Amino acid sequence: MEKRNFLITTRPAEKNRERANASCFEIKNVPLTRIVGNANPRTLRDQIEKYSPDFVVLTSSIGSEIFLKAAIPGSFRIMCIGKRTAEPFLRSGLEVLVPIEQNSSGLIELISLQSRKESRIALCRSKQHNTILDEYLASEGHNYRCFDLYEIEELHSTDLEEMLFKKECKGLILTSSMEAVSLAHLLGNDIHSKEFRGKTIFCIGKPTYETATRQGFDCEILNNEGDVEAIIEEISEKHCNSGEWI
Repeated sequence: MEKRNFLITTRPAEKNRERANASCFEIKNVPLTRIVGNANPRTLRDQIEKYSPDFVVLTSSIGSEIFLKAAIPGSFRIMCIGKRTAEPFLRSGLEVLVPIEQNSSGLIELISLQSRKESRIALCRSKQHNTILDEYLASEGHNYRCFDLYEIEELHSTDLEEMLFKKECKGLILTSSMEAVSLAHLLGNDIHSKEFRGKTIFCIGKPTYETATRQGFDCEILNNEGDVEAIIEEISEKHCNSGEWI
C-alpha cells in the first residue's frame, strides 16, 4: 500500500472531532495539550447573569458547549469567531453572529460594527487565551469582562517526534500559542536540525505565529482561525493545486 503524505495537527483531543483530509495529504492529530474544564455551571451562570452582558463572545466550539450547558438566561447577542464555534448554538436554534473573515481581526471588526462603547461584552474563552481582543476593547474604552471556561494543560507526547521526522510528513499545523511553546519544549535543539527545517510549519492566527517565531520556528501564517475545513482548503490551494506535494 502506497504511503500518503500527511500533516500533523497538535490540537487537544477534545477539539479534534473533524476528520478533514485533502487531495494530496492526510491529517494526523497528535495532541500537545489537553482541555481541563474548570467552570462550575452554576457559578458561571451566576457570574455572567450578574454582569448582564449585551454581547457574549466565544472563540472555540468547546467553549460554546460549556457555555450552553450553563443555561445562562439573558437577552444578550452571541458572537462566534467561526462557523464551527457557532454550531452548538445553531443546533440549539439560537441566532449567532459570525464575522466574514473568521479570525481575530474579523471578530474585532464585527464587535466594532455591532457594539457601542457602553455595551457590556463578555469574553468567554480558555484561561490561556490570547490578548488581541482584550487589547482592542481596552484601547477603545469598551466595557468588557473575561470569563474563563476551561484551562489548557501541556502534554508530553512520545509519538510526535517519530512521526514528524518521517519522510511522508510534510509539516505541522499549530493552532495555539501554547502548542507552539509545547513543541519547542519537546524538540529542544532539534528545532535547528536539517530534518526539521525541511518541514513546513503552519500557524493559525497572528498570536500563534508570533509565539512560534519567538520560539525559533519559521512559520507560514494561516488566515482562517475558526474552521478546520477552511484551514485544510487554504493549505491545499497552495501545496496541492501547485503540484508541490503530489
